[in-house]
Amino acid sequence: MRKFLILLFLSIGLSQTTFTDEEIINLENDFLRLEFQVDSLSTQDSLKALEISLLEEELKLTNEELELTKKKVKLVKPSWWENKWLYFGYGTVLSYAVTTLINQVGNIIK
Repeated sequence: MRKFLILLFLSIGLSQTTFTDEEIINLENDFLRLEFQVDSLSTQDSLKALEISLLEEELKLTNEELELTKKKVKLVKPSWWENKWLYFGYGTVLSYAVTTLINQVGNIIK
């Protein structure tokens, strides 16, 4: 087994491959194309990393805004005189007073 591996390494290491001019130009073009793709991917990665950091910052600011809004809601409570049941009571008393006044005026006229 060891002899086989040594023979394999020697045959691979000692063999020589020659390329034609056209193959060299094609390989060089392929290399340049792949290099451009790698540069493009690294640029995309850096842009995506920047986008992620901006989105994280936006999320942080949105959470802070939400907390401030919650505090604002707690501070802006209606006063005791702005109670709907109190308004209902005012309306009931006013309606009773107007009805009673109309009845008294009607009795006076008769």
